[in-house]
Amino acid sequence: MSEPTSDPRPTPDQVRDPESGKVNQKELWYKIRSGLAVTLSLVVLLGGGFFIFSKAQAAWMDFRTAEDYVGEGGEAVVVVIPKGATVSKIGEILVEADVVKSTKAFTKAAQASTASIQAGQYNLRKQLPAETALSMLLDKANLVRNWLTLKEGRTIDQQISVMAKASGVPAADFKKAYKDWKSLELPTWAKNGLEGFLFPETYQLPDKPTATSVINLATEHFSAVAESTSLLQSADQLGLSPYELVVLASIVEKEAGPNEGDRAKIARVFLNRLDKGMKLQSDATVAYANGITGRVFTTEAERQLDSKWNTYLYKGLPKGPITSPSKKSLEAAGNPAAGDWLFFTVVNLDTGETLFANTASEHQANTQKLQQWCMASQANRDTCNGK
Repeated sequence: MSEPTSDPRPTPDQVRDPESGKVNQKELWYKIRSGLAVTLSLVVLLGGGFFIFSKAQAAWMDFRTAEDYVGEGGEAVVVVIPKGATVSKIGEILVEADVVKSTKAFTKAAQASTASIQAGQYNLRKQLPAETALSMLLDKANLVRNWLTLKEGRTIDQQISVMAKASGVPAADFKKAYKDWKSLELPTWAKNGLEGFLFPETYQLPDKPTATSVINLATEHFSAVAESTSLLQSADQLGLSPYELVVLASIVEKEAGPNEGDRAKIARVFLNRLDKGMKLQSDATVAYANGITGRVFTTEAERQLDSKWNTYLYKGLPKGPITSPSKKSLEAAGNPAAGDWLFFTVVNLDTGETLFANTASEHQANTQKLQQWCMASQANRDTCNGK
């Protein structure tokens, strides 16, 4: 074997001439040039690698986003999912709203989940990954719930403004539906309009509410409550029609204070007066006839108004309900307390304390207690005068 030939180029210590001690410029330049060549080679290799990497990453992103978005989404959007919508239909709705990029991506994500999507309105974001969109649809926190609360003791005219505000449906539409009340979901024995049948409760509004659909929420619930309280059977036992029992319950609703036990006693007072052929003389019915709200008592002039709802002028129950009675009032009217009372009056408007009497003289003494309470302070006088 032959000996390897030696490298004729000087080693680093040969850069300096050993005899003169001077730097060998030729060798120094050779070293610098060699170093630059290596560095340049590394730069080229790294640059090429980065170029290839960036191209590969872009290709991957193009492949990944061909059917799906990436990221956290963009601007907020409300999407309506109708009842009975299939997964593919929901995907089409989301694509149209630019929530997901393709129906295929959403369908693939949904098929991997066993949960079902509830119909309704959802707060989502545009340009979401399909899996993110699915998780948001399955999160009830994103479900938009529009609520309507109808309070007891309110007239139909008062409730119309509440329904219109909650639903966004014009009040004129509700008034039109009210006039066409026979086409609404009311009991077959209902008479004289919608008054009394808008059951006071909190309701979730439909996705696309109309006056009729909103009203029917309350009237259908009334029918359910009427059945649960055995309204028809109670009316029959009292010798009243179901409609008359609702009328009575509406008066109890307006006349009763916060003391729950008083409702059944007030119902008994009115039933006793009906049995004896006496006028009911309810200020609540007079207030309704005169369109008065927010005042407990009525004036002599108001009690002279010729109206079928004026129980100071006409015997018996008024022509129809004067408000929407609550379940408590319906139950009280159908199950009145036992007693011979013919009169009642509130004697303290702050506490709602109410006294009951069998005779006119007893009732007169009780009304004096009310007058004393009204005169006890300016605040009391304002309350008694409806201020």
